[in-house]
Amino acid sequence: MKRLSMLLAAGLVAAVALVGCASAPTQTPAQIAANICPGVQSEIDVLQKSGVFTGGAQATLTNQIQPDVDAVCAAGAALTVTTVDIRKLVQATFPIVVAVIANSSLTDQQKLQATLAVGVVVTGINTALSLQPATSTTTPGPALTPASGAIAS
Repeated sequence: MKRLSMLLAAGLVAAVALVGCASAPTQTPAQIAANICPGVQSEIDVLQKSGVFTGGAQATLTNQIQPDVDAVCAAGAALTVTTVDIRKLVQATFPIVVAVIANSSLTDQQKLQATLAVGVVVTGINTALSLQPATSTTTPGPALTPASGAIAS
């Protein structure tokens, strides 16, 4: 758990540093993955070693969580990782991890620390995603000119 506390402290320092920036740099999905994967993988490793993933939780880790983590963090994944992969990691995986923590045999203090660590990772990922430039999903129509029927003033 000492390692978990250290991860939480490091995450909080990073979050405070990010908030203090006047303008944070925009990152590609590969850069976001490179920044978040060590924390994500370390958090899951700590939870596994603490005995959180036992019985049905181990099946959840293997069948639901690990595929999403691997899509973003496996060796070579950074070359093909997309914003969709990262969003899926946040939206589908982390709520499951938090539920596993809540239902674990950890003490209340350990549950709080683990949940806070996950929250810091999620906040960092969401911040990085929100700083990406907006992509347009629609194609603008042609500009109207007097020849196309618009009324000139």
